[in-house]
Amino acid sequence: MEINPNKVSRQGLPSQVAAFVRFEILRGNLKPGDRLPTEQEFSAQHGVSRAVIREAIAKLRHEGLVVSRQGIGAFVASPEAANSLTLEPNSLAVPEDYRHLYELRMMLETGAAQLAAINRTDEDLVEMARCIDNMAAVKDLHSAYVETDISFHRAVAGATKNPFVSLFISFVDVKLQESILVALRSLDFTKTQAISHDEHQLIYTAIRARDPDGAAAAMRSHLTNSSRRLGL
Repeated sequence: MEINPNKVSRQGLPSQVAAFVRFEILRGNLKPGDRLPTEQEFSAQHGVSRAVIREAIAKLRHEGLVVSRQGIGAFVASPEAANSLTLEPNSLAVPEDYRHLYELRMMLETGAAQLAAINRTDEDLVEMARCIDNMAAVKDLHSAYVETDISFHRAVAGATKNPFVSLFISFVDVKLQESILVALRSLDFTKTQAISHDEHQLIYTAIRARDPDGAAAAMRSHLTNSSRRLGL
């Protein structure tokens, strides 16, 4: 994603800069805790004024993607700190709430797999394959397995090249992470790991083959099976 000041109105430049930074954050190129370039550095990199940079950072700060530390600079916020999407504390009070959220995940991620198969790059495939390898390497560390599993799904979202897809999927994953971890502890880890590995491999294979329908079907099958395993 590039910014061309000559093709964007002055009013649109802050949004363009904010979209660029947002894209880098959601793609994982900028990670939580990373310090953003200074206003002067940003200005030189993108050929826009420092006022434009300040307005763009303010947008990102309002979204909760960036935090500013007085006298130090702007930093990428942790995913949990983002306030662009929120749920009330009691919004996930009963099992049915988690089922509803998992249904949302199903809708989002089947579409994401389909779009990823169209837009993915070789670099995206490398990242997905790395995540699958990491899932296979985890030995009885349930929290580490859930992290690597979620990383794969975020890699698929990133391959869509749509930052809003990544934003929504990351939001849902964070909300479901603890419930998935609790449920996983009651299952046969080795058996679950092997089945899940094969399901993720099918998703990867379809995306690599640029097969949108196959990728969507593989993702739908995986999430349907996963919801059953988790009792959702």
